[in-house]
Amino acid sequence: MLLFAFLPEIISFLLFIISTTQRFEIGSLLVTAQLGLAGVLFVIKPVSFLETALRWWPLLLVPILCVVSTLWSDAPAATLRYSGQLLFSAFLGVHMARLMTPARFVTVFLLAMFVFSVLSILDGRQGPAAEGMVLIGLTGSKNQLGFAAMYLLLSALTALMTRRVSVGARWVGLVSLPLAIFLLIGSHAATAILMAAAGALILLALWFSERLPPNGRLATLIGVLLVLAPLAALTPEASEFVDRFMFETLNKDPTLTGRTILWARADELIAQRPFFGWGYQAIWMGDSFETIGLKRLTGLTDGRVFHFHHQLRQIGVDVGWVGMITFVAALIVSAFAGLRQVLLTPHPGTSFFFVMFALMIVRAFTDVIMGPFQIHTIMFFASCVYVFWRPSQAPDEALARAAAMWPRWPYPMPLRR
Repeated sequence: MLLFAFLPEIISFLLFIISTTQRFEIGSLLVTAQLGLAGVLFVIKPVSFLETALRWWPLLLVPILCVVSTLWSDAPAATLRYSGQLLFSAFLGVHMARLMTPARFVTVFLLAMFVFSVLSILDGRQGPAAEGMVLIGLTGSKNQLGFAAMYLLLSALTALMTRRVSVGARWVGLVSLPLAIFLLIGSHAATAILMAAAGALILLALWFSERLPPNGRLATLIGVLLVLAPLAALTPEASEFVDRFMFETLNKDPTLTGRTILWARADELIAQRPFFGWGYQAIWMGDSFETIGLKRLTGLTDGRVFHFHHQLRQIGVDVGWVGMITFVAALIVSAFAGLRQVLLTPHPGTSFFFVMFALMIVRAFTDVIMGPFQIHTIMFFASCVYVFWRPSQAPDEALARAAAMWPRWPYPMPLRR
């Protein structure tokens, strides 16, 4: 009975590991596993599935629009297939967030990322990098391993900052901090390292801000903005410093490994079909002259795993200005909700998802944060759900019943703060 009550956590733990794994030789098995685990969630909680669809559909508007783009896509079969997969992953992120409180989600995510990191080290697979061959483990590249290490670092830090977390979770958090740093340094993924450092600093700042009253947090935020406002005059010098740091210190390509060329091509494609785009993934999976030219430009023969490395431009190419406006509107609403949350009712769990949301948005300017069967998609949409979280929200009934069975344990895992 206890196992059944915590079945959502067990399934989420497995889904986190599977969606982070990128091994093409077992790709079909990984996809089948995700579908099967989601099916189990549906069987045990069919009403929750329906409630997620009815209450949270506004967050899923962009994936839904990608599915609808099958109607005008140049490659309708590919668009229907991959847009359906994207909608599945986005829905899964929203639904999993509804089944667990923020603190519980972070704990399960920490355990999953810890196990995944250990398995990656044991796997020992290496991949190419500018520094030579580096560990990539169960991921597909050094950058993906770097992002997995970033997830591990931030979730471990959050677990250590959360009160009444179980002793086991605290020990995993303590062990995970040096492990995550080791993987970050070993991956040589500059973007992941910078995001991990920034995310950790913001989490610590939000944790300390919990000791202030709401008006104190607001006054501090206003004070920081007033101090930073005069620095806007130094924007040219700051831009030059950032460029020098990126291109000389971090040895980054001035074209960002060809990204600027892709972005220019994406802008041309958006201008050709500005309103509704080409259809989801049609420009990479179709057989039009534009697709052929783009594949020749990038040297690709298979466009299934490639994109424009810019989320807004990718949406613009796929579903046009309609999709971009919808996406930006959802981001603005979620950002205001998250800011209100950290100012009025801060908590390490919700602060983690606010930081994840902010980091995802920053990353969206040099990468794609939404893709089928990817951990990034799940975390992005889960974060969008949790920025609307309120402490007064009642936990899931099954979890509440399970919690009643834990009081005799010395350190029960809390359902709320």
